Amino acid sequence: MAQNKTQYDFRSTLIDKKIVSAINNGVVILDANLSIQHYNRWMEVHTHIKEKDVLGKILTDIFPEIKEKTLRRKIKTALRMHTPTYYTATVSHYLIPIKINQIENSHFSYMQQDVSIIPFDEENELVALILTDQTNMANTNALLAAHVEKIKELNEQLLKEKELTEIQHKQLLANSRSAAMGEMISMIAHQWRQPLSLISTLLANIKIKKELHTLDEKSMDESFEKIDETVKYLSETINDFRDYFKPNKIKSDLKLIELFNKSIFFLKDEMTQLNISYISNIDEELSLHTYKNELLQAIINIIKNSIDAFKTNDIAQKKITVSSKASKDYVTIIIEDNAGGMQNTVLERV
Repeated sequence: MAQNKTQYDFRSTLIDKKIVSAINNGVVILDANLSIQHYNRWMEVHTHIKEKDVLGKILTDIFPEIKEKTLRRKIKTALRMHTPTYYTATVSHYLIPIKINQIENSHFSYMQQDVSIIPFDEENELVALILTDQTNMANTNALLAAHVEKIKELNEQLLKEKELTEIQHKQLLANSRSAAMGEMISMIAHQWRQPLSLISTLLANIKIKKELHTLDEKSMDESFEKIDETVKYLSETINDFRDYFKPNKIKSDLKLIELFNKSIFFLKDEMTQLNISYISNIDEELSLHTYKNELLQAIINIIKNSIDAFKTNDIAQKKITVSSKASKDYVTIIIEDNAGGMQNTVLERV
């Protein structure tokens, strides 16, 4: 009978029971013995258990997965200190096991919860458990961690590639014709600067929206899509970097236009900074059977020489033009610039 009176007292003190029933959080009122005195509509919907079936029953009998000793300690502390105690999703994941639908990219089978244990009626030793669904935020954090880990792996891979190329770089320096290849590492680093800045900005925006509680699923998905695209770009850059230095003495079929496009990919940032126009008159269907990497290195060296010439000559409208002429037995590749010609001291290195 005393327990029924406690339930009656709780219900009679509600200013508006509809508010508690409609609130978008779980609300469970417990006494010191973990007996359930109130179980709001949110809890009914998410646990599929009606309030009438749990009133007066022990919470840990309904949900035996709960660590009873820990819960009792937190309730005792809240009542003794007259202040809330908490469970957080990042540490405890959940208090009450509530199964969720496995949505795409979900990392969790159970709702991730923040739980506040608030002294409700200290005279009757009642506390309110307030459950907040943090599954979306926890899933966001898990996805962020996965992307950060992927970026870390790519950086580690780049460092390994750099260590390998440093050995090859020393060998390349012995040949003055290939000395310009030593600048490839800085070119790749330059290629990475803007994508890494974009990723950093996207992650910062997600963090700010998370803290302001304005992070919605659409903007989160758009940000992750951009991050995925950027990570793929970084990965492709590493592959290009590796292929560039790979000693490949096997001839292969390739399109000349693709080789020039890859050359400009490595040099485009420097050309943009110097405002150099690039004009291609290469036949897009022209194919070659040749040593891919050696020809790629030769093209980059020649275009790099043109770029260096523009640095020392004051040219108003800088321009590099490439074209090709095909005959029966060979192909002529023509690379022209208006940088003022090549000095004899440079000619020996070409």
